[in-house]
Amino acid sequence: MNVDVFLRSIHLDDRACKAIVLDGWKDEVKIQMNAVSRIRSGTWNYSEDILDGFLVFEGVDHVSFDPPGRIPNDEIGAIEFLGYDSDRFTVVVDIGSGYELGNYVNVKTTIRAKAVAIEKPGEEDARIRE
Repeated sequence: MNVDVFLRSIHLDDRACKAIVLDGWKDEVKIQMNAVSRIRSGTWNYSEDILDGFLVFEGVDHVSFDPPGRIPNDEIGAIEFLGYDSDRFTVVVDIGSGYELGNYVNVKTTIRAKAVAIEKPGEEDARIRE
């Protein structure tokens, strides 16, 4: 499946970032969400929701956070596909960062990777790629 089409199938309303795992040995960035939901064929099938699931970027050679220093820990606003450069694509994931009342910012998380998948907690070997 085309990366852009795959990412557009991820339902983001009321979804929040629970954790971001940077795995340098595997060249992966995993964004854990309170639920990973898909909209396929124009409909949202609740039975496909993966509680505490991960959006996994594989073959990562770049990740950055803007502004730096803030930990993304709230709503996921958007995933913007920027396109391909050679064998990798770049996305910007807009994730809220809230700590104290009135101190909320959006953190633009830029990731350059070779592939993307969805992972159920504890099922790393059975990633969903379509």
